[in-house]
Amino acid sequence: MEVQVGRSGWWMFQALMAIWMIGCAGKQEATRAAGADAGAALRAHEADFNPSSLDPIPGATGKTPFPDSAAATNGQADTPAPAPTETVQGFRVQVYSTANIDEANAKKAELEGAIPQERVYLEYDPPTYKIRVGNFLNRYDADRFVRYLADKGFAGAWAVPQRVLKNPPPIAPQPPDPKAP
Repeated sequence: MEVQVGRSGWWMFQALMAIWMIGCAGKQEATRAAGADAGAALRAHEADFNPSSLDPIPGATGKTPFPDSAAATNGQADTPAPAPTETVQGFRVQVYSTANIDEANAKKAELEGAIPQERVYLEYDPPTYKIRVGNFLNRYDADRFVRYLADKGFAGAWAVPQRVLKNPPPIAPQPPDPKAP
């Protein structure tokens, strides 16, 4: 069946297309005007922006920004600065793995109490939390530490390859527990 469109339908279609094109043209002009306003606002902000105003006020913390050498060392001999930490390929000893964060934190606290001379790391590898110990540069030292942990009661430990700290900062001594006898 053939549909015939009369002259009035054709004119109606052309009228709708004209209205649609006028509406689109208005949107483009409005978008251009808004973009121009935003650009002008951005240029005005950049012109009066002062990054120094975001810095903290020197001396507000009670510390001088550049202490003299006598005040910095308190009369002591200069001590060398610690070496910067860098990561290298090495080994850590994995002691525990669980999906429960509370169990992982409890095991980490237990390990920190049992071996205060080594760093204990809690790592999240979805969906498990892994407790790993140490920064060993070679497999031999990591395996020796595995045997040491087995003697301490952590028999399920094993060495895993991982990037480790080459020169880790010293571990701060823990204050004594007031609840301990």
